Amino acid sequence: MFQPSRSAVPLRLAPLTLALLVGLSLQGCMDEEPLEEDKVAAQGQPNAGVESLPPVEEPNHSAPGASQPGATGPAGTPTPDGSISSGAQDAGTNVQPPLDGDGNPVLPPAPAPAPSPAPAPSPAPAPAPSPAPAPAPLPVDPIARALQLGDATALNASHQPTLLERATKLAVDLGNAQMPAVRAILGSDAAALQLNHGTNSTTVNIGKASIAVPLLTADGGQGMAALSMTGQGRGLVYGADVLSWMAGTTREQQHYPLFRRAMNWVVTGNADANLPAQLQVGVAAYNGNTVKQYLTRAGSSAVLSSCAVADPANTCWRQLDLIVFGGGVADHPALPALVRSYQDAGKAVVVMQSGWNASAGLQRVVSGMGISLGGYPGNYFAAASGVSIGASRNPAEMLAKADQFGGLVNSLRMLPRNDLTVDFSTDSSALQPINLVSTSLARLQGAGENVFADTDAQLFQYLALWADVQRLSVRYGSPLSVKGNAGDFMRTYASDSWLVFNRKATTVPPNGAGDYMPPQARDMAVSAEWETVTVTIPQTGGVTLIGRASVPGKPVQLEVLDAAGASSLAVQTSHLRAWGNPLTDSSYARPRRPHSYAIPLRGTTDFVSPFGGPLMLSYSGAKAGSVITLRVKGSAKYAHFDFTKNPGQAEIDEALAALKKGDFGWQTNKLVGGEIQQITKYAKSAIGNADPRAYVLNNLKDGLFNSNHFANGYNNMPMSATASGLCGEFGWDCSSDALHRAPNVQHFVGWIATCGFLCSGNPSDGSAGLAVGWGWAHELGHNTVQRVMRMTPGGKGCSTECDNNILASATMLRIYETLGLDTGHNLDHPGLYAMLSASRSAGLTGEALRADMQQRLWWGTSQNPMRAVHFQLAFLYTRERHGLAQPSMQTTLEFLQLLTKGDRLVARAWDANNRGKYAMGRYASNTIKNEDLFYVLSSKIIGQDVRKYFEMYGLPLSPEALGSVEDLKLPLANRAFYALPAGKHNRLATGRWVDIEAAVPAYPF
Repeated sequence: MFQPSRSAVPLRLAPLTLALLVGLSLQGCMDEEPLEEDKVAAQGQPNAGVESLPPVEEPNHSAPGASQPGATGPAGTPTPDGSISSGAQDAGTNVQPPLDGDGNPVLPPAPAPAPSPAPAPSPAPAPAPSPAPAPAPLPVDPIARALQLGDATALNASHQPTLLERATKLAVDLGNAQMPAVRAILGSDAAALQLNHGTNSTTVNIGKASIAVPLLTADGGQGMAALSMTGQGRGLVYGADVLSWMAGTTREQQHYPLFRRAMNWVVTGNADANLPAQLQVGVAAYNGNTVKQYLTRAGSSAVLSSCAVADPANTCWRQLDLIVFGGGVADHPALPALVRSYQDAGKAVVVMQSGWNASAGLQRVVSGMGISLGGYPGNYFAAASGVSIGASRNPAEMLAKADQFGGLVNSLRMLPRNDLTVDFSTDSSALQPINLVSTSLARLQGAGENVFADTDAQLFQYLALWADVQRLSVRYGSPLSVKGNAGDFMRTYASDSWLVFNRKATTVPPNGAGDYMPPQARDMAVSAEWETVTVTIPQTGGVTLIGRASVPGKPVQLEVLDAAGASSLAVQTSHLRAWGNPLTDSSYARPRRPHSYAIPLRGTTDFVSPFGGPLMLSYSGAKAGSVITLRVKGSAKYAHFDFTKNPGQAEIDEALAALKKGDFGWQTNKLVGGEIQQITKYAKSAIGNADPRAYVLNNLKDGLFNSNHFANGYNNMPMSATASGLCGEFGWDCSSDALHRAPNVQHFVGWIATCGFLCSGNPSDGSAGLAVGWGWAHELGHNTVQRVMRMTPGGKGCSTECDNNILASATMLRIYETLGLDTGHNLDHPGLYAMLSASRSAGLTGEALRADMQQRLWWGTSQNPMRAVHFQLAFLYTRERHGLAQPSMQTTLEFLQLLTKGDRLVARAWDANNRGKYAMGRYASNTIKNEDLFYVLSSKIIGQDVRKYFEMYGLPLSPEALGSVEDLKLPLANRAFYALPAGKHNRLATGRWVDIEAAVPAYPF
């Protein structure tokens, strides 16, 4: 078996130096983008305005005779805390000794002397079990104690220089350990950089930057290959099976020199060394003959082993030199630890992904190497720039992409300065490394890792403690701003970014968290005993309020008593999409990211937030309607109304009292189909003196949600006997949950809008409290509108911001009847009539008449008469199907209910053997223009051929649509118009029918 020389293995740092960073991924080397809040565009020249700093030195710790940078450090290597590496520590061990205030190790007390031997005792009953040993005493040094506990409350500003100095030293050492290997592999040959993985591949991302480093990044910034360095071993991961290409002589051969240096390095530790004459090789889910063929080409030979290297129970791995994994590795939870043990023991590990979908087993393999592969669907839809390296790239540029710590070191050195003159609004390059740490912390905690218990994460530990101390001096709002004191801004930005939530203690900004949370919230009482909380799950995955709050700085503990079959559960504060941006806001008004990451619930989970917030359960793999049972301690009750249950009056009164007290920043509501979060100020304005039950159930649930769902034909709103009868007559499936189930829970946030004043999405958010008026109905309409409401003949007409308003108008019509609120934007029936009159008076006929009306109406400037068209056809339905002289709200919305059901049926229940059921007999498939779909469904629903209406309203129809309706032998509808007085669009009883078949008389109002 080949044994690499000690001089050939990578730099082995002393324990504290190799106290490794988790997940610090260089931007452009990740498959996933940084969290949205971390996207701070670097403007201008990199580090423009930043004081020029000397380059990081690269100390040479190689043993005598070593030709490769990055060799193992000898005994006596100094560490950041001043201790000395013995050089005899087990590979991969990384235990930090306690430190005193000067950074020197605190030696443990000498052990007590062994007792003198006693005579053998006579037989006696078995003694009682010995008590558990007392826990080790905590270090005396406050920094060492804070590191051990993850608690900075005993630290103060005098400790910040030490924390920052140690963090900087760790970052320097990590960069110095990684970059020589990357530099040696890349070499100086730009042609060898060129590589095209193709789309049958996946991205290679850095999970733990302390033990993994990008090697190759695509032109678009996506990772293509990476190195891993743990213990005495090395690893190499490609996102495509490049090894098989290099074993041959046809595909991507220009890359062979670089690939050969990478393989040389992973086996010997020296990119420029020759491979040994023979290697013992083990493979898992990979063709051993391919490895053998490559090694022969590279001047070596392989002895293929039958060792089951993916079996955690195997011991034969000790005889191997090279271990290669392929894409089909069987999944096993022990794989990460297994692969890490291989590298810690000095083995060379190579991973070649084959295909665009990385298996769960291979993901576990690379996670043990500090790497992750892109998720589904990999690079299947990637652009060429995302899977290839072009001729314009050069090694220096690639080396810069691989440097994960140089920028961080510069930023850390800027933090203590009070003389910074950087304008971060125009040059935010120094903030990028801060963001990358934030993104990595989110990934780490999102995976359930305890930052302060992870020996790979000591850099993060120092940064989080520094941020905790800094937070004690943060005061949001003016004069703190991007245009103010640059040092204060940068320190606040870093403090807001380096957050750890899954621990027992944190610090709190003294003046609160701006408009997210007032300062008095920190004094709210929390539960001292465990309480049971049940949470009804509305859908298979999402987030939902649990009715409890995290109080700033006060620890919460959670346990799952019954997961009800859910595959994944996590806790977080708030569910937000927008929270401001200190780089663009006029002042630094609130934390740059006040809500927490989702922390997995495993056993007893500790959770604490500097800013607090409503607690929410994030879940997946759940069953809709199931009930999850939690135990919670340390949380608070606040102004939360949950009407998915049946709260008693005492519970409502308690929440209402909390709202009036106003010491918590948020008020929340739960109802079937929706959840609302709004800051207390907006909630007081929206609720006023109303009964909370009426506000939530009558206004929000029935007025806002049910009106939208009625017009959209969802199953949670009943059908009349007439509508049900028509569905049966047509052969339509109007009741299937698979087709007509109401959409998943819609979240609303009343605080900050992502766009404009109110903004659609899920969550929809806005700069106002939740009310039943036009604005929120408009936003909800964006999320649920269907194609049959979008009319754009010739590419113009009722599109975005108009089609959704048909639903908003339906909501306004319904709340006028149910709540007595006459509001909303005008449905301009008089304006539509005036256009009809002008067009009919122009002396045109046929297609010329229709085109004239298209120009007037659909290519006009106002959407109000456009939206009236759907309602005019709905009024015709009420007359023809219900025999009503005047339309009612119920029958008007019933037409929209059937129209939207028909739309979904055509899209998702197409019947090629009975196309006439949808009035599409002459269509070979369900491909149909919106205007044609509106026509065929309207004719079917109304029971008359409404072609003259569509001509009258300027909507073009295809021969297939006209012929399909003609085949139904429906009577031809004569033209009529239901006239309503201006501004009375919600008051249907004020209108009357006007016959306009032969002529268009004067409008009656």
